[in-house]
Amino acid sequence: MEPYTIHQEANRIFHDVLLPDARLGLPPEVLAAASRTTFATTTTTIARPFIPVPTKVTECSAALWALLSTYANTIVTQRFSLPDLQNVVVDSDAATAFTFSFLLVKMNGKPLVGDPDLRARLLRADTTQQSQPWRRLCTNVYQCGDGRWFHLHGGLDASPSLRMLGLPTHQPDLTDDMAIVVRYADTMRENVDDAAWLDLECNEHWRQAGTLCLTAQEYRDSPQGRAVGDDPLYLIEESDLDILSSPVPWPAPQTGPNPATKMRPLEGITLLDLTRAIAGPTIARLAALFGATVIRVSSAPLPELTTLLYESNLGKRDINLDLKTDKGRKALLRLLEDADVVLDGYRPGALERLGFGPAFVRGLARRRGKGIVYARENCYGWKGPLAHRSGWQMISDAVTGLAWEFSKFMGIEGEPVVPPLPNSDYQTGIVGCLAIMNALDRRARKGGNYLVSVSLNQYNSFLISLGFHEPAVRDELLAMWDGFKPRHYDDMHRMLAIFNRELPKRAPSLFDPKHMMSMEAELGVEGEMMDFLGPPVSFDVTRLGYDVGSCEKGSCNPEWPAQGDEGT
Repeated sequence: MEPYTIHQEANRIFHDVLLPDARLGLPPEVLAAASRTTFATTTTTIARPFIPVPTKVTECSAALWALLSTYANTIVTQRFSLPDLQNVVVDSDAATAFTFSFLLVKMNGKPLVGDPDLRARLLRADTTQQSQPWRRLCTNVYQCGDGRWFHLHGGLDASPSLRMLGLPTHQPDLTDDMAIVVRYADTMRENVDDAAWLDLECNEHWRQAGTLCLTAQEYRDSPQGRAVGDDPLYLIEESDLDILSSPVPWPAPQTGPNPATKMRPLEGITLLDLTRAIAGPTIARLAALFGATVIRVSSAPLPELTTLLYESNLGKRDINLDLKTDKGRKALLRLLEDADVVLDGYRPGALERLGFGPAFVRGLARRRGKGIVYARENCYGWKGPLAHRSGWQMISDAVTGLAWEFSKFMGIEGEPVVPPLPNSDYQTGIVGCLAIMNALDRRARKGGNYLVSVSLNQYNSFLISLGFHEPAVRDELLAMWDGFKPRHYDDMHRMLAIFNRELPKRAPSLFDPKHMMSMEAELGVEGEMMDFLGPPVSFDVTRLGYDVGSCEKGSCNPEWPAQGDEGT
């Protein structure tokens, strides 16, 4: 047998798992175009797995990028009347770096994560003080008094979760991580005698994210796991094909100083981004990378993950609307009239309560006589008893069994440990962009409205279904990362700090400047340049890129840019 390689396995996942999955609704043109997509296997790309996890994170990311770019290839060929399909090459190194790409961001040459001046700047924007160790470590895995393990999550404001536990909401003078961990651990062990009740109380009474840490089998056997067990990576529901029966043509091509940058599949598509955190914003950011005009709707009072906002706002215009006011609702309604896509990443049901849920948006599309794509992203999936709950990547990793699989891989007995990367957030971003591209393609072929549904749990279930690394690869990874011994109390912040320090020593090619792009940002410092990870795929002709750099919350006007004013 040939030795296992990343490229070999990525190719298998692409050709033998993704392309044949009839549930994804891929048109014949995409299946035919797959032969034009290959994986870079030069000496500068790493052949063997190098991320210390049991799952095929690199291989999966490369395969999903292959499918997304293959779909893009077919749309570009049709839209711009190219004589033939382009060749597409996927770089698995960059596809891996994509899963933690915010760590690579630099501002005027200084690393966003690690530079003391930039850290001070980010702290000034941290209105809820989530960066304080006391509040940060509310998001962590702790053992309850009945022996079960529970993942607490402070979200963007840890205060409700801390009140639930009877703990102070702020402890600014307590800065030692391990002392804080002991305080939390003692509280959970002494005061929580029923982890299942805490799960119910946390989610249904306090409306905070939190979950029991389940094994993969426990999750599959649970009512929620069974409800979504047969769901594919994404769901697309078609409606109103009888009313909106006319296809919606792709926007007319625009000319510019560099025609290749205007030859992207989503060129001219308008997308309203109503998301926060990572997965939802990543979907919209990738849509911008592939050519869409994106307006992000933020709200001044709502907290953000500021460190991530720098990257997630790439290619977007950010407007401030208070959707609880008539003024804000009217402004959003005006934008909706000309939107092709609405992306909802808020707690399930939140936009419905504000009057902008799928039913209303579909009705608006019927009224204007032009179909729309309503895309939504959540944690648990869109059916089952837990579909309404809020959730985050770490919650999904804990509930689907990944935390137990990671600890088993690391040789840690008796406790779950959440994996060290925001992988499911970023790769759900790829899935969401792919699903939106698919729905827009269907709209261009036959009209209609489309509801796109993706979730962190469905991505994680797919990742687990790909299987785990064989023993030889596992032993190689453990030897490579000898000394990396995370425990249940090592939250994402602590593990990413280790990862950020150690990975360049083990995989230096990931940090090759050739993977990076640079644009001027509008983040409060005039003339500031931002370096960020470029796309992990390349085309013969098409050049992926952003029309505008990153910007601050609320820095733009609530209107679509005039045609031809999408940037250069």
